[in-house]
This record gives sequence, C-alpha cells and structure tokens, in this order.
Amino acid sequence: MKKIELLMFIMLLNIGFVVAQPSGRGSKLTVEEWAKRTTAWMEKELDLTQDQIAPIDSINLLFTKAQQAYIQSVDSGDRDKIREAMTRLEQEKELSLSKILTPQQLETYKVKVQEMRDNIERRRSQQR
Repeated sequence: MKKIELLMFIMLLNIGFVVAQPSGRGSKLTVEEWAKRTTAWMEKELDLTQDQIAPIDSINLLFTKAQQAYIQSVDSGDRDKIREAMTRLEQEKELSLSKILTPQQLETYKVKVQEMRDNIERRRSQQR
C-alpha cells in the first residue's frame, strides 16, 4: 500500500496533475493512461498545436515509464533518494519539453506545475 501511495504522490508531484487522478478510489491508471491524461492536460492548459501533441505525448510516456520503473526498483522508505531521482527526471523532462514548447508555453507549464505542487503540500500539511 505504501508503494502505491508513494507512486501516486510522486506522479502528482512531478506530473502535478490533480485532474489526472483516477475518478474512483482504488482505481489504477496504467503508465500509458497517465501519459495520455498528462498530454490532454497540457494540450488544454498550454494550448498545444497539433504538431506539438505527438512529441509531447512521447515525452510524457517516456518519463512516466522512467518514474514508475525507478519507484518500483527502490525501497519506498528512502524518500530522499526517490525525491532526488524524481527531481532529476523532472529536469530532464523540462529540457525535452523546451525543445518542443514555445518559451511562453514552457513558462506556463513550470508555473502550473509549481501551483500543483504547492496545492499538494498545502493538502498534506492540513492532513497532519
């Protein structure tokens, strides 16, 4: 259970999409579903062009798979190690996105992701 909760937290933290959460409790999204939902969110929030959608979807799938593989390979108790790896993956993802998104879209992406991280942290602190 802890590994699933940690996976969900990391996915939300790094992908940052509250809208990408499964609708029902206990539902599990596949990596492909997470990537598709992330792309759909980006399409809406960043006003992606048709030419941007396929490469963005590929990036989302690649990094979602990398996140999941890493989380499954490490001890879920080592949160610092996981956080460092997820931060590194997010930086790599932003670099990949910067080759496809306009500077304005990339800045909007960064702002929206930070807002979602802040919301997650706020919710976590309220639960304590």
